[in-house]
Amino acid sequence: MSAQIPVINLAPWFDGDKPGRLELCARVGQVCHEVGFFYLINHGIPAAVSDGYLDAIRTFFALPLEIREAIDKHNSAHFRGWEKLGSELTNNAVDYREQIDIGVERNAIPNPEPYYMALVGPNQWPPAASIPGFRETVEDYFARLSALAREVLRIMSLALGLEETHIETVFGNNPSPYLKLIRYPQTLAGGHGVGVHKDSGFLTLLLQDRTPGLEAQANDNSWYRVDPVPGSLVVNTGELLQLVTHNYFIATPHRVVNKAACERYSSAFFYSPDLTTRLDPLPVDPALIARAARSERHRNEGLMASRAELAAGTGGMASQVRPAVFGERYWQRWVRSYPDIAAKYYPGLME
Repeated sequence: MSAQIPVINLAPWFDGDKPGRLELCARVGQVCHEVGFFYLINHGIPAAVSDGYLDAIRTFFALPLEIREAIDKHNSAHFRGWEKLGSELTNNAVDYREQIDIGVERNAIPNPEPYYMALVGPNQWPPAASIPGFRETVEDYFARLSALAREVLRIMSLALGLEETHIETVFGNNPSPYLKLIRYPQTLAGGHGVGVHKDSGFLTLLLQDRTPGLEAQANDNSWYRVDPVPGSLVVNTGELLQLVTHNYFIATPHRVVNKAACERYSSAFFYSPDLTTRLDPLPVDPALIARAARSERHRNEGLMASRAELAAGTGGMASQVRPAVFGERYWQRWVRSYPDIAAKYYPGLME
């Protein structure tokens, strides 16, 4: 365990009295302001459920290649499905991981308007006969993480001096969570499993197996390990939560380098709002806004650059463009990571 990553015990939120709950909220707010990462324990998801889910991930990646290839992400206009090693770009560099992306199961929208509504659509699943129970296991974990993410957002709302359900209400009726199931082979010399980046949404819940590899960047630009802690989830704030909190909450750059001789399996859950949600600043406690404004680190934090900005020479996390609507930003995230898929299905938009 890294000494720099706080441990947040969620038990008082579920079982404690009002003073205990408010003390927890204040602690979470402080951690999100100063660190942007924490371990979450006693979060309500049984260890047996998490272990069974990790077993399902390992089983999926052990399937014959032809079964995985049948649900290749290149077959999806919604950026859903499996991808081979070296398929995704992070910060304009190729990652060395194999993964499958799963979102909310919805029907595609004919002639979507605005354009980013094209991201709504179905998932790709392996045949049930090839991996019995896989879809059910993943969908169950997806639902559990969605419920937990809403609880964390309630804690964060109180930490910011808002009503408990404020952020949840802003998220709208159709949030846009998605889930990555990931296999990291041993990272190649001089490379990375996933490059330095900030998460592009609001809130991330990460489940790790026992193999280390995740690293976060400290205020002095050094790197520290975020090693697995049994029974925990790693929580980190995304760049859009940074944006709407007037940079009071910080989105911390991080990366994965698997130096172990074995494979590393993890699952990252990203919780974000309805695609049509406006990214207006939250009415955060003015004292917190002033604190962020006094901090050079917080005041100057940028966002992940779009493909157009990267091409124009903007640094990977130095964008000062402020998107107005979540769907616009979400679209940029997928196009930045998968320009080949975007060009295949949306050549007009790419131009």
